[in-house]
Amino acid sequence: MSIEGVKMQKSQGVQSYLLIAVIVIIVGMLSWFAVSYNALVAKEEQVKTAWSQVESNLQRKVDLLPNLVKTVKRYAAHEKDVFESIAALRSDALKALQESRGEADAKQIKALEETEHKLNASLVKLFAVAENYPQLRASEQFMQLQSQIEGAENRINITRMQFNDAVGEFNRYMRTIPANIVASVAGFQRKAYFQAKPEAHKELKLEI
Repeated sequence: MSIEGVKMQKSQGVQSYLLIAVIVIIVGMLSWFAVSYNALVAKEEQVKTAWSQVESNLQRKVDLLPNLVKTVKRYAAHEKDVFESIAALRSDALKALQESRGEADAKQIKALEETEHKLNASLVKLFAVAENYPQLRASEQFMQLQSQIEGAENRINITRMQFNDAVGEFNRYMRTIPANIVASVAGFQRKAYFQAKPEAHKELKLEI
């Protein structure tokens, strides 16, 4: 074989190795992107699932309010200001829940936080009113509603913490390499936490 033939053979061999190397790099990058993308999707779904649990328990609490007000009205019909306040805040809560269905952004979560805080304050006033009516306090329906609302509130606190944990996991993963690059390319955004006001972290006391 001539020298030129040897050189040509070597050149073809180098080109083949370079082509294989390029293919390996491309396949590796695609695999790297797919793994990070799928992990982001999975963590985002965990956030959505956790938020749906928060919504479900908030909805349950809000749905109990009409019966609670109706029960108290039988004994304290003149407490119109408290009833009207709860009715208005319940309407606000339903609207905020409707707007946050599926996945809420920071603005929607903040609106829901503020409405829930005000609603809790009105509930405390309503139960304070009940202190003046022994027959109301002894009513089986009233005690059941009180227990159900307290149960809903406890579940809200638990699911809210689970939601924040899921958000924290997603946001932390988004900051890691290569997930941050994939997130930027694929359009993933950081998630907002459910951060109640400091006083709202106190347990909602409804005992009378």
